Amino acid sequence: MEKVRWGFIGAGSIAKKALYPALMNSQVGEIYAVASRSAELAKSLAPSGRIYTSYDDLLADENVEAIYISLPNSLHIPWSIKAMQAGKHVLCEKPVGMNADEVRSAIAVQKETGMLFTEASWNRWHPRTIRLKEIVASGVLGNIKSIRTAFTYDGLDDGNIRTAPELGGGGLYDLGPYSVAAPLWLLDFAPHKDITSKVTWHPLGSDETVVVKFTIGTAQAEAMTSMNTPLTLYFDVVGEKGSVSTGGNDAFNSHNSASTLEITIDGKTSIENFAACDPYQLMADSFSRKIRGGDAWLMPLSESLAFAQFFDEIFATLK
Repeated sequence: MEKVRWGFIGAGSIAKKALYPALMNSQVGEIYAVASRSAELAKSLAPSGRIYTSYDDLLADENVEAIYISLPNSLHIPWSIKAMQAGKHVLCEKPVGMNADEVRSAIAVQKETGMLFTEASWNRWHPRTIRLKEIVASGVLGNIKSIRTAFTYDGLDDGNIRTAPELGGGGLYDLGPYSVAAPLWLLDFAPHKDITSKVTWHPLGSDETVVVKFTIGTAQAEAMTSMNTPLTLYFDVVGEKGSVSTGGNDAFNSHNSASTLEITIDGKTSIENFAACDPYQLMADSFSRKIRGGDAWLMPLSESLAFAQFFDEIFATLK
């Protein structure tokens, strides 16, 4: 299969740490061009490819087939729309939009253009994540009674764009697509209600720490995100007949490291082991194969819209 030619819009830390190595190791995709306001940054991610200091110039390059967008959150939808209108497939960093209306506008363009458009929630491609979903869906745990999730980190300086609300900063947009969204997809988007939230605001105005509680299906869910709490990650699911939890402190960020699931059913506990893998590459390769007409799973846009709607509901409780 001819490798898909990728163009990057944005050359910051997430692009360098995530999709750059994923595509450098890929057999189905390659970095063809990078656009950044800094030519030096662009060159660091495209040592043998084309570099642009204008995003529009990259979109005008007819050889670019797929676009990876890793700009500040507030720019995700505008550049995703421009890219699709330019005839490019788009893999956009999460959150794909700042609210549900933005996501709907991009979905409308996707339908008009026929381009692929996917939110880069890379954890969803991890084999452990897929297996956890399989276990819950199988019914071996019985009706799910509780779901607890968390993704936090600390040490964020005030100059980081994640602290700037005007750029879409804040813990909920940054980490919510992992921990807060997880109960929704885990339970197949069962009806939810009774959302309550507690927030600690960053001095610059973004949401620093958010704890969300809600009912989904038969389960009581509690999800936490924070930009000022020591690194804490967990994903615990308890049912009538048993439970399943991610082992270790890596529930949503296991990347090139071995990982585990701890499963207890009718009082008997077992551990499932997962080899080290790069979920970013699994995601990018699936996207590339889909472009070439292959059979590959991509996270549906309907899920991205559901997440955006849910975040809108949560933000409404924070005001």
